Amino acid sequence: MAHSLRSNSSGRKTMNQIKRRERLLIGILVVVIMIGALALIRSQPWGRLDLRLIKPNTPNWIVCVRLNEDAHGDIVVILPDGQMRMLTEDAFDDRSPDWAPDGKKIVFSSNRRDLVYQLWTIDPDGKGLSQLTIGGGAKLAPYYDRDGQHILHVAQGLVTEVDVKGVHSLQLIPSASQMTQVREQYGQITFRYAKRPNHDLIAAVQRIDDGEQVVLQDMTKAQQQFTLPVLIGGEQVDLDWSPTGQSLVVSGAGLVIPTPDGEQRMGGVIRFDFGDGMNDVKPLPLWLSSDNSQAAIEVVWSPDGARVAFVLCEQLKNGELKRIGLATVPESGGAPTLIVEGEVFHPHWSPDGQHLVFAMGKPGDRQIYTVRIDGTNLKQRTQSGDYITPKWSPAR
Repeated sequence: MAHSLRSNSSGRKTMNQIKRRERLLIGILVVVIMIGALALIRSQPWGRLDLRLIKPNTPNWIVCVRLNEDAHGDIVVILPDGQMRMLTEDAFDDRSPDWAPDGKKIVFSSNRRDLVYQLWTIDPDGKGLSQLTIGGGAKLAPYYDRDGQHILHVAQGLVTEVDVKGVHSLQLIPSASQMTQVREQYGQITFRYAKRPNHDLIAAVQRIDDGEQVVLQDMTKAQQQFTLPVLIGGEQVDLDWSPTGQSLVVSGAGLVIPTPDGEQRMGGVIRFDFGDGMNDVKPLPLWLSSDNSQAAIEVVWSPDGARVAFVLCEQLKNGELKRIGLATVPESGGAPTLIVEGEVFHPHWSPDGQHLVFAMGKPGDRQIYTVRIDGTNLKQRTQSGDYITPKWSPAR
């Protein structure tokens, strides 16, 4: 009898121990699940939880802006089969879309919150609209970094970065230590846009009294530099980095070019090769209009590095630019090849470097076109409306 009682007591203890272990394991499992869920939520911009495992694959998709009668923009994607998908369509102004390097996200600037331009992201299928930045002052001209981890943009006129989760923002040009000296040098500072091939070197287009200039920021020395090195200036300038990140191409109208007879203004395209940094920069003119009768704007470097494309312009006597076509020059230089004649805007390369997408037409009736780099296979991709800033998805 006593043996039976001891046996029952021992069995109950064993069962209780098993139940306690089960409860402990369940508790640990719940904690692990909660931690994982919290990490997933925090990994999304502004805590937005996106449980979709499969997102649209976007090879040959084109994003652009369609302007309405009030000149407010909506974000549109053009699919390979010619269908168009409105990602935004409302009373707000959406501008400057840019693809993430994997083609899974689009960032753009919009005044849809309190009529202040902030950065927003959206999936290419129109889902997942999310605000990325907050605070006063306009956030404009967003560009994804090549690693897809940060977005370079202009915030209140200054070059700034924000991580893709929208958590950390940092002013880059001028850096905090440069603000006083740079403001004393330039007064009010305003940049139009900036691009960088890596986190160490940034090139930006700065607006100045008599035009624009390209300035550089070496982030490894940003806390020691108290002035911004000026690469070149002109009446209007644009820039793009080579695929390797070792060279920068600048196009412009009325570029200030040093000659044996002193400085002269010429339209054209100049490549700058970087050796060991900003102290070792070698300029190579790819094409210059020696009589300043022509200009090059909106330059873009091909993904294979073989050539650059730009909008070729005629320099009118009143100082205005007349867009006359889409042109290319080899990366080693040469006479421009005009591949499309017309009033061209905002060219952008396909990922394979074999096609270009661009807008063409009079403002108010600009359509999206694609063309092969030899000028063949010109296709009109939109039929009505006013479209600007097309960009080919980098997805392959």
